[in-house]
Amino acid sequence: MKKLYTLVVASLLSMSTFAQAPEMMSYQAVVRDAADNLIASSPVGMQISILQGSPSGTAAYVETHTPTSNQNGLVSIEIGNGTIVSGDFATIDWANGPYYVKTETDPTGGTSYTITGTSQLLSVPYALYAKNTAAWQTYNDTTYTLNTVGVGVNSPVANFHLQNGGFSDLLIESTGSVEDASLWLKNPSKSWRLHGDQNDDNKFKIGLWTDYSEIGGSNLLQYSMTIDTLGNVGIGTPNPGVKLDVIGDMRISLGNALRLGGVSSNNNSQYTMHVPNFPGAPTRVSMPFDAGTNRHFEVGYYTNNDENDTWNETLDVNPAKQKVTFTDVMNITPRATAPANPSKGDIYMDDTTNKLMVYDGTTWQACW
Repeated sequence: MKKLYTLVVASLLSMSTFAQAPEMMSYQAVVRDAADNLIASSPVGMQISILQGSPSGTAAYVETHTPTSNQNGLVSIEIGNGTIVSGDFATIDWANGPYYVKTETDPTGGTSYTITGTSQLLSVPYALYAKNTAAWQTYNDTTYTLNTVGVGVNSPVANFHLQNGGFSDLLIESTGSVEDASLWLKNPSKSWRLHGDQNDDNKFKIGLWTDYSEIGGSNLLQYSMTIDTLGNVGIGTPNPGVKLDVIGDMRISLGNALRLGGVSSNNNSQYTMHVPNFPGAPTRVSMPFDAGTNRHFEVGYYTNNDENDTWNETLDVNPAKQKVTFTDVMNITPRATAPANPSKGDIYMDDTTNKLMVYDGTTWQACW
């Protein structure tokens, strides 16, 4: 009777690590005849089955080999690299064991298997187990999961959930001198990119792209937002020169306000909005006030476009005194016809009579 002495123990079950090749386990056996003589330097036919659940369980994978024994009767094969009879070695769920190796051997090198043995895989190589658990899978050089991932949390509420009792940091690092660390937010048609631009003084930029790849996509909003290393923010400009530099219109919706805090020369609280008017003399709308009743609304300009220069007031509205003051001239544009639906106290300049007209509640009266 022929004998097969298998050398399959945990220490001999190892992963083959050939790049992009099927995962394999090394298997060795010594073949002897009935007289206990070695079957040396001869072809040996073998069929290997991976059984699931029990020594007589379902074959998850079956393959055949025809190795040649060495002078010591030792045959060596790699399970997972034979001629496949059934199954797929790469898709075996090693976490759903136990698993057994069944060996069938024909010492004459054929397929009339006369020697059979079954042994349990008590230790599955870690790389095989980790590859095909329910959570993680490997395809070529990519390891992926279809489940949510938690770091520091065992019940993630998002695809990727990072949690820590102190600071929670997510580091995206580029070690190149030109390539940038980027965060892409990809939708089916367009993608937003956030990155620090090493080629532009490490400015932080947000832009809209047609594709997530800088090589394959085109930048639709190259200057949508830029923050330089001085903290200046640019919208529509790559080179912000002040804390907020906007190229284009800025709209404040109804019911909201643009509030700019400051302190006037007399230490009164002050809200100021500057509106560029013409070179050298921008218009300023100002509403300074103190703790008393000295609240008023001003329109004017600074000489030489310098806030430290002379302030030239053109309009002063003082609600406390119920008075409007014009520093120089008030101009009312003449009109050919009287305004429709007037209210008592309305005033206009008649372009025909060149007279100032006032509505008394019933009719328009000339002021002279």
